[in-house]
Amino acid sequence: MLHILYLVPHVPNPTKIRSHFQVQGLKDAGHRVTVATLIKSPQDAKHVEKLREKGFAVIAVHISKFRLGFNALRTLFGSPNPLQSHFFWSPFLWEQLKQLIQTDSPDVIHVEHLRMAEYGLKLLPNERIVWDAVDYLSSLYQQASQNVSNPLVRAIYRLESKRLASYEPDLTARFPKTLVISAKDQALFQQKHPQPERVIYHPQGLPLNKELSGQLREENTLVITGTLNYHPNVTSVLYFVNEIFPLIRQKNPNVRLKLVGANPDSSILKLQADPAVEITGFVPSVLDYLGRASIALAPITYGSGIQIKVLEAFMTGTPLVATSTALRGLDVQHEQEVWIADTPQAFADAVLDLLKDAELRARLGEAGRKYVVERHDLQATTQSLIDLYTGLFNA
Repeated sequence: MLHILYLVPHVPNPTKIRSHFQVQGLKDAGHRVTVATLIKSPQDAKHVEKLREKGFAVIAVHISKFRLGFNALRTLFGSPNPLQSHFFWSPFLWEQLKQLIQTDSPDVIHVEHLRMAEYGLKLLPNERIVWDAVDYLSSLYQQASQNVSNPLVRAIYRLESKRLASYEPDLTARFPKTLVISAKDQALFQQKHPQPERVIYHPQGLPLNKELSGQLREENTLVITGTLNYHPNVTSVLYFVNEIFPLIRQKNPNVRLKLVGANPDSSILKLQADPAVEITGFVPSVLDYLGRASIALAPITYGSGIQIKVLEAFMTGTPLVATSTALRGLDVQHEQEVWIADTPQAFADAVLDLLKDAELRARLGEAGRKYVVERHDLQATTQSLIDLYTGLFNA
């Protein structure tokens, strides 16, 4: 049995799929997991308690908005590093980490995201550490700078993208192993790495039941899932509602849209003035909503990594219409596992065609389910992660 210290910027919970399922998979495999994280809201504190109820050891430290702002300003004017490299630094968390290592030393430390990398760097070279970068962030922020209208936000994103472009390769050179969520992100990291074999594609794992739930599907019901204050998600929702949804409703006035996800942005909340749009806010499981929907949608216009919403739709056997951007890093084909549409009219036509064809919806849903079962089973991804950890012992 391994003792794994899992450092993560956001408390693992059903909206933070990467960490949520990785720590659960490791625990289910018989390993001892200590989660170290930061509390930024009352909801975070509730998630911490749920982790403890499940049997996880948790080191959780409150971090204030003042501290977050201070960290960002200190980095902006005092360092060439990205703002988020120091954003979640807490001397109180650092002290607790040092105490844990002295009294109950972990076998391996898993550092998730660039925002926690500073803690990992301070523990090198004395500890066995894996850095889970998840995504190639410099690409994401470069795209974001082209998709925001606010001049100040655009300037911040451009600055962050430039700083990330030099900082991310430095991190991959310093950590023994770097994990990423997609083969596309792996290729981007490897371009600037003198030892590309140290950047490893580690797919997102999902707990797959042998059989689907068998829930009845609601007719003419579309669903978009995701954290609804995350800018790529906000942009995609507004794109769909403003440019695609009207085209669908011209031909099918009975169609309804459900926006399922936590922390809806103010621009999203305004959409519920339309009685055809429902906004749920945080839900314990988006899978229940996907399992009842006629069609899942992923109208993503920019982003990085793998879109978890795509895998969740596949997992529930829900037919999916998506942009090619949403499918970045996935080996799926148009009209086989998913319907791909990159213009408003093509997207609307795809949705309308699927709503009229139950047999096609069933075929797409089954193919998507088969894809995720074969490539993203949590037991398999957990075992590959354990193999990676144990490989560090022999390095």
